[in-house]
Amino acid sequence: MAVKFANNAFSTLSAGISNSATSFDVASASTFPALGGSDHMYLSVIGASYVEIIKVTGVSGTTLTCVRGQDGTTGTAALTGNRVELRVTTAMLTDAIADSNADAFKNITDGTNIIVADSTSDTLTITGTGGATVTNTPGTDTITIDAPAAGASKGFATAMAIAL
Repeated sequence: MAVKFANNAFSTLSAGISNSATSFDVASASTFPALGGSDHMYLSVIGASYVEIIKVTGVSGTTLTCVRGQDGTTGTAALTGNRVELRVTTAMLTDAIADSNADAFKNITDGTNIIVADSTSDTLTITGTGGATVTNTPGTDTITIDAPAAGASKGFATAMAIAL
C-alpha cells in the first residue's frame, strides 16, 4: 500500500457531499496521481470554515472513493465548488516514511553472497561465498565475525566479537 503524491494537484467538488459520503465527484481528476492496487492519497476538502482531510483509495474517472475524517479531522458536509487539494499532511508523511521502510529489511543476494536484514531482531548479517559471516548486534555495540576455521567444515566456525 503506497501513498501517492503530485505537485499542485487540485480540483473542485462537482456536487455537494454529506458528512458521511464515501465517494464524491470532482470537476477533474487529471492533476491527481493515478492509484493502483492498494495505493492511496490524502486530499483536503476546503470549505469557508473547515478543512477535512480524506484518504482517497480509488479514482474512476472523476469519482473518488474515500475514507472520511482522517488525520484528526471530522467528516463534514461540503458544498458544490469547494476546493479539493492534495496537500502535505501528517498522515501522508507517516505513510510515506512507513512505505520507504517497508523494503529496508529484506534479503539481497547475487546467488552466492547474501545480505539479510532482519527487522524482528534488528540485525544485519552478511554471508560471503566462503561461508564467513559478519553480524551486527544492536544494543551491544558489537560486530561478530564468524568464519570457518582452516580445514574445518562450513558449520564449524571461529567467532570473535569486536567492540565498537
